Amino acid sequence: MSGIVKLFNNLSGVFGIIALVLIILEWGILVITKTIKSSKEGWVNILSYMLDSIPYIFLGKIVILGIMTWVYEYRIFTLGFDWYIWIFAYFAYDFMFYLVHVLGHQVRFFWCIHGVHHTAKEMKLTVAARTSIIGFIYFPLTVLCLPIFGFDPFMIFIVEVIAKLYGVYEHINEKFIGKQDVLEKLFVTPSVHRVHHSSNPIYLDRNYGETFSIWDKIFGTFQTELKEEKPIYGVMGDNIDSESFSDTQLSLWKDLWRDMASAPKLLDKIKYLIMPLGWNHINGGKTSHHYRSEALAIYESKKKSENKKSTQEIELNSMK
Repeated sequence: MSGIVKLFNNLSGVFGIIALVLIILEWGILVITKTIKSSKEGWVNILSYMLDSIPYIFLGKIVILGIMTWVYEYRIFTLGFDWYIWIFAYFAYDFMFYLVHVLGHQVRFFWCIHGVHHTAKEMKLTVAARTSIIGFIYFPLTVLCLPIFGFDPFMIFIVEVIAKLYGVYEHINEKFIGKQDVLEKLFVTPSVHRVHHSSNPIYLDRNYGETFSIWDKIFGTFQTELKEEKPIYGVMGDNIDSESFSDTQLSLWKDLWRDMASAPKLLDKIKYLIMPLGWNHINGGKTSHHYRSEALAIYESKKKSENKKSTQEIELNSMK
């Protein structure tokens, strides 16, 4: 086990150096070109990551590795280390990331953890580092069960490092990489992930994959970036100060506490923990699904009207 931990530490170190170089380079360019309004968000992102890393430094790697090694002892299959198993492992990891990511948006308790990542109002590489200081409760769920299917913990750790590096890349500012229509058929491109970070009603709770967009397409959660709808980053309808560390870390929990306190019944208090954001005990509330459905209906109606007008103009021109 100590050998795996040492190797993981080395890989994490390499990952950290590469990510840090990319972050500093992009950040510098954005500040010099005045593409971003302030650097305060970036410092909040870095501080969040530093504090979130503390549990992993002291306990995380040993505890997580210990659980994964124990699970591996009861594995259903023994898959080995052939090259195609590595590819299979990457797809399996990304699928688990998709499922856990959905959990982070559809269960309010987990949203209070994951939602910190969505409080940024400007897109840049440092946003990848904006995490909750109790992220260790949520993020390991992606990897803990994979050994039961025969993936060696060593393999999973390496796959996770590669996937996280890709995850940093997809937060790059739109100044550097625009929409990539061909690539997004298979991959989560920066444009696809910008949609995920958007608070526009039509973009809510879309594009959960980290590397591959195929899971979103299979389960109907994919949304390409629309020319008519420029992404507005942040949490919909929030008053969170994205440049305040305490506000980004605590606001979502405060809102949850107020909602739970307002519910007279214990069952409703519990429901506030497990139901999506927007649900309430009075009339069921209005969740992201409702907002998106309304926005999508308006968008499709507008497109039909435009297409009809375009067809009429073509017919009139052909009659002249």
